[in-house]
Amino acid sequence: MSWTTRYDLFMPPRSRDATPKALNVNDACFIRKDHRCGKIFGASKSCFIACPTDDGLETILELMSEKLAKVGIEPIIAVKERAYGQDIFCTKICGRIIESRFCIVILDDTVTDGTNIPNPNVYYEYGLMTSLRKHIIPLQKEDLTLAFNIQSYDTIKYTSRNIGSELDRAIRDAIKITEAREPEPEKTHFRDRTVMRRLELAGLQVRDEKWFLSEVINDTNFRGFGQYDTNFYAYIAKIDSGEDLQPILEDLDVVPYRTEKKVADLAATVKQAQRTEQMLKEKMHAKKQKAPGPDPFNDRFAEREIAEARATAKERSGWIKLMNTIYVGFIVDPEVDRADLIARAKAVAEPYERYELTVNTDDSIQFGELVVGLSPAAG
Repeated sequence: MSWTTRYDLFMPPRSRDATPKALNVNDACFIRKDHRCGKIFGASKSCFIACPTDDGLETILELMSEKLAKVGIEPIIAVKERAYGQDIFCTKICGRIIESRFCIVILDDTVTDGTNIPNPNVYYEYGLMTSLRKHIIPLQKEDLTLAFNIQSYDTIKYTSRNIGSELDRAIRDAIKITEAREPEPEKTHFRDRTVMRRLELAGLQVRDEKWFLSEVINDTNFRGFGQYDTNFYAYIAKIDSGEDLQPILEDLDVVPYRTEKKVADLAATVKQAQRTEQMLKEKMHAKKQKAPGPDPFNDRFAEREIAEARATAKERSGWIKLMNTIYVGFIVDPEVDRADLIARAKAVAEPYERYELTVNTDDSIQFGELVVGLSPAAG
């Protein structure tokens, strides 16, 4: 797989590095508007346990914790995590559920004066687990009755006699099922993290979504870099298998087109800023001819407008200058046939002067005179 979701490697988006192959990130909070969650599903070897606050459950919780610990799963017991407040809920309840490998919920009612009272917190947490598509082990005492809307769920009806064996079976099944969902580790010659470290040490700074060229590549397999010692930009794609070739070739067609459009837009902005500066200067000059003498308020306003126009023109001109050379780089696994890729890349870049193609040879890639070693041992 090529570069994998930008969140875990670049922290600023697509799924990452050989361990794991893909990260399933809960991007947006579904409770609070405009709040970015960022929690990773199954990020920890833990099991979230939702249960009522009941001293009678202590023995079962201890047994449950012991059995989970024996198979390397950390028990996260909700009643011991619970605190009040929205942020605490996110970190101690919802966030823990997201990061858990699987969950357990104990659906025992509180009995008061002969009346069974379901615990609202437990059912709320059960609903969260369901909506987040977690693997759930539901438990309830044998003599209690499930709520009508969950009676069809496969719930373990436990007693003091069978709780141990039922937990053993359910935990074993949960581990097997959740492990089967995890992707196989990606076998690739160049690991993402290693490549990123080598590029960083060579002075290639990864660009985030605030970069003025991010819209050129943000939905492609290319990543953007800037080298500010020798003044160039680079679009780099990583190809780990033959399956990566076709989507990258499709991206290759659109990236230069978008870049040239961006250059034209920047040039137009520079000209507009220069015209604005010249127009303001002429207006100031004409005004002084008609009414000699200082006009502090209007003079300061005009001078500020002129300075802003000049700064815009300078900034955009600097961007255009940095775009004089853009390297289009490919880091290709040695086992992948790169002939078609190179031929297509040359054909796409040929009409333009600014693009320099570069493909790794063995364990290094070259940007002009700058050579970047890609293996962990590269110096």
